Order: sequence, then C-alpha cells, then structure tokens
Amino acid sequence: MIANYSFPIRGPLGFANLLTRLKWLHAKLNWRHIRGMIAAALIILSKNSIVYADERFQDWIPDVIVIPQDAKVVTDRAIGSTVRMFSILTGANVETLFADWEESLSSNGYLITQNDGELQKWSIEFSGPGIANAKIILAPVTENNDHLIEFDATLN
Repeated sequence: MIANYSFPIRGPLGFANLLTRLKWLHAKLNWRHIRGMIAAALIILSKNSIVYADERFQDWIPDVIVIPQDAKVVTDRAIGSTVRMFSILTGANVETLFADWEESLSSNGYLITQNDGELQKWSIEFSGPGIANAKIILAPVTENNDHLIEFDATLN
C-alpha cells in the first residue's frame, strides 16, 4: 500500500496557511521511522569512530618513538596476551627516523640489544618497561617510494 503524501498547495501563502501545512506535515510523517533513521545514523557514525580509533597506533609502542605524520597502518595484530605485530607505510627518511628512534629509546631507559653490522643497519632491537623484547625493522618491500616499517614485540 502506497501512502498519499501529496502536499496541499492551494490557498493563500500567509502565516495561518503555513501553520496548517506544518500540522499536515507533522500528521503525515511517521516519527517512529524517523527515530529509527536517526538511531541508525548514530550507530553508523559511532562505528566509524571506533574503526578510526582502532587505526591508531598500538599502546605498547613507547611514547618516545615519534611515528611520522604520513604513516598508514598496514598490519595490526595481537596474538594472545603478549605477542604484538604492527607495520606502517611511510615516505619519511628512514635513516633519520631509525637514528632518532634509537637515540630516543636509549636515552629514555630502554635497553638497545642489537648487534653491529650492515644487516642490522635498518633494525632496532630493544627491551624496557612492559616489553620483554621488541624489534623494529625496515622491510625490503617498498611501494611508491614509501617504506614499510615493521614492529614486533613480546610484552611482559
């Protein structure tokens, strides 16, 4: 059954006629459906904000590690209660980024445990408060001049 929603347009355009038209509109609208649409819109908006919140960086990553502004989350995994894997894609200068991260970690109470050598140039192994061991590496894969940086950790 299709409802007739034709709007009365006859009569003068004065204030009294406007009130009549508003009363007609109020009577024709199904407020239960409108409340349902509003509720659905609120649920969708809250879901989007939850997804956005999940795209933020993991809370185990030390605050002293400054993530580049252009970083995009590629992988975000938690295995059990202690293993964490996280990766970002960034166009930042990785040489500067890794040097800054290593300096920040070592000067803020984290123990850097990596070995010297060319293979270890693009990695930082560390441990510290709440972190049994963690490793940050530059993955060999690049995409459109972006660099993939992977974070792996075992938490205490």
